[in-house]
Amino acid sequence: MSDSHGAPDRSLAPGAVSGKPANPHLTGILLFLAAIVLINGSDIAAKLSFGNISVFQVALIQALGFLATGFIAARSLNAPRILKTSSWKLQLLRSSCVFISALCYYKGLEVLALADIIAIILIGPLVVTVLAAVVLKEQVGPRRWAACFAGFAGAMLIIRPWLGTEGIGWNALWPIGCVSLYAVHIIITRHLTATDSTSTIILWSPLVGVTVLTLAAPFYWVWPDATTWMGLIAVAVFSGASNGLRIRSLLYAPASVLAPFGYAEIVGGTIAGFLIFGTFPDSWSWAGIAVIICSGLYVWHRERIKGQAAKSRLCAIFGHGPAQENGRLPESD
Repeated sequence: MSDSHGAPDRSLAPGAVSGKPANPHLTGILLFLAAIVLINGSDIAAKLSFGNISVFQVALIQALGFLATGFIAARSLNAPRILKTSSWKLQLLRSSCVFISALCYYKGLEVLALADIIAIILIGPLVVTVLAAVVLKEQVGPRRWAACFAGFAGAMLIIRPWLGTEGIGWNALWPIGCVSLYAVHIIITRHLTATDSTSTIILWSPLVGVTVLTLAAPFYWVWPDATTWMGLIAVAVFSGASNGLRIRSLLYAPASVLAPFGYAEIVGGTIAGFLIFGTFPDSWSWAGIAVIICSGLYVWHRERIKGQAAKSRLCAIFGHGPAQENGRLPESD
């Protein structure tokens, strides 16, 4: 582990993986899919627990699980050293976004079908793309803008505000609030990764949630029965393990390879919703899910091409290879 907080930890760098497998990308994908299965399991455990406890209790337990992940990633219990940051104000803002986003997610999970809330959450990468263009001034071409608008239209097919009480209605504000705050958190994370270590960023994430929910516990805490405790422990263990596996998967495969597999979460949510909660997406929801997935995959595809084009230009500048393929660079995204 690096003691520097201006670069990622050496323990989390690709070169830190010993005994590299023959197909590291496949290993990364399998780890990432395992993380998806675990987060589905956490959602199921949380939704089953809501009849006995509040959203705040579930959010606190999940935050504690993420806190444990931060110490594991740092391979140290020296919190003051790990939490040393270049900008505590940005870290607090980011941690606050994580906290409120988690509350919105669990409230949505309490009142919405599992597949519906997961589908709406999947517009997250599209919201990040929009915020990156507006806040970070990243160049986003007309085709990616079109894909983002299509994804939002897909979310509307699931929410169906024109159907009044027959649609999801105002409850859709919970996942929308969650995904909006998630996008802000991602934008801040992009800024902080230039100066803060990975373990620092991970450990700061649940800090506001753990602090606020622990201090407020006397006002909402209800002592769970044995079954509910099992559910809460499952939320903490599954969430923390899922977070750890996601981090680990990036040691074997780049985010550009793993991103499309994130949509497997909707598959698990649909199966669990049907088998455990007796819910199944209707035709409107399936149409919306399809539009969101296609839009997200297209945005991912354009970003991948853009990244390859940038690498080609660098190769040409430094004389390591051709700047273009077949005589032309990829078109504007």
